[in-house]
Amino acid sequence: MSNDANRPMEEDDDPIDDEQLDEYREMVEQLGTFPDKVKINSLSMVAEDHADSEMNAAAIYNVIRKPLVNPNISSEYKLPLVYVIDSILKNVKGKYIPVIEKDAKSWLPIVYQALPEDKRMKLRKVWNLWRESGVFEESKWKEMGSCFSEAAPMDTSDPVSNATLEKAGIVWGKDGELILMPQLRGAMQSILDDLQSDVQDELEKVSLERLASIDSDLFVKIKRTAEDSLRNGNAGSPIEVETDQKASEKDLLSFLVETRTPETIEQTKAWEKLNLNYMKETNDIIASLQHLLRDGSSVEKRYTQQEAEDMTGTLAAAAVTAGLLTSGLQLIVNDEKKKSTATSISGGGSGGGGSGVSAFVRVDKKLFTNDGLKKKNDAVIGFLYEVGLPFVSSADGRRFATQVELSKHLDALFKRSQLEKAMALTEERGWYVSDAVFSGQSKQAESGTSSADPAAGDTATTATAEEEADPSTYTQAADESRNRCVICGINFKMFFDNDDGIFKYSNCREIEVLNDETAIEESEEMLVHVTCWRALGAPQLLTPDQALQETMQ
Repeated sequence: MSNDANRPMEEDDDPIDDEQLDEYREMVEQLGTFPDKVKINSLSMVAEDHADSEMNAAAIYNVIRKPLVNPNISSEYKLPLVYVIDSILKNVKGKYIPVIEKDAKSWLPIVYQALPEDKRMKLRKVWNLWRESGVFEESKWKEMGSCFSEAAPMDTSDPVSNATLEKAGIVWGKDGELILMPQLRGAMQSILDDLQSDVQDELEKVSLERLASIDSDLFVKIKRTAEDSLRNGNAGSPIEVETDQKASEKDLLSFLVETRTPETIEQTKAWEKLNLNYMKETNDIIASLQHLLRDGSSVEKRYTQQEAEDMTGTLAAAAVTAGLLTSGLQLIVNDEKKKSTATSISGGGSGGGGSGVSAFVRVDKKLFTNDGLKKKNDAVIGFLYEVGLPFVSSADGRRFATQVELSKHLDALFKRSQLEKAMALTEERGWYVSDAVFSGQSKQAESGTSSADPAAGDTATTATAEEEADPSTYTQAADESRNRCVICGINFKMFFDNDDGIFKYSNCREIEVLNDETAIEESEEMLVHVTCWRALGAPQLLTPDQALQETMQ
């Protein structure tokens, strides 16, 4: 019977081996003096694997506990370890709760005495959060936090503070908490929470007890404000409490005044009048950063280890800055295009001076009757023709609002006509192989009769796939002489291709650009953004009027 009773316990425990404990101990040591959330979460995740075994949970807990009670360990390492225990209690639970509940009273006073005053309040904050989350029983929680109750009167031992608190009718309890009416405490806590609304870390916020110890005057002000709120019957009104809080903040922050001299203010205003060609200046800066990045990471140059380590941060900053500037330029250009489109639609850029569309907007709604619809309205007709849709397709007569829309339409018609021609020239049943190929007397390439139709289909499929592919998949080798798109004039984003071992431009492709009549060569290969190229209708080549002239010089 005893063997049968012991067997399931052994299977459930499945004791953790020394190697796993050593690895966990190394993770605890790597936490150091800063409570890194990523490292704390990693320690909690490892502890979660052993949460069902009391023996394993105790072993993991002891790895954390030993440096907490070791007097030779600096106090700077202790509070992050408490945060690890707090994370395990809240996120893992399991067998860790009874193990820590039995032992926390032995190490909490040791850690409290080892910590400086500012860290002690953070430790007490963790202890209070355990009560709020209901991790432990009330009696066990108070027992393990006896060190805080004993230290509370010591924190208020200053005679001035005691006199101020006693004059305001504030009394400390034996457990170290302030004796306050529940409604008054709730109103005071609400005001204190509003004052600390800008503090992101919950552990950095102070409690009412802590505030009474460190700033009794502010505590008394909060108490009087809460009493006035309760007296006026506005305890449940957040608006009234907020008004009182704003008044307190006004008194506390009244020292925030303008400290700059008039000369400094005038110099600041001068920046508003500064006229910079941000496109050119930013393009030059991006080009310089990319040149620095390529030159600094060149394998042809040799650096010492110290030089390489010093350059790593600089090159990383240059790469990130160039990328951010490129993205910023793209956003600015996109906003300008939207404004330009909105202006053209509203009639601002039309030959009629914008009167056509604005007149259309001001159409009298009373005319929308059977008789009114029969009357001729020149404004509406103008918006549907020369004013609103000034660009006419010579192929089918359709009208468009912008030149870009017309170009896309013409390109689509051209592709459709080419596809129809390819389909019309295809021989009937051309996809059948010849008798010689079927009998094995000759190869497929010799017949030459079945290649026309598949080639046409492949061409159409390739063109469609090219237009639908993700623009970021189009890359070209980085070239400082062609570092800007000839359509929009913005620099390309540069990245390092680990497979090819070179820097490349993303969202980039090469295209033939026709030169004007004065140029020596008829055309030259230039680089463009794939997104800009598609916006023009994905043409096979670019004309001089479609490219920015300054980028072609």
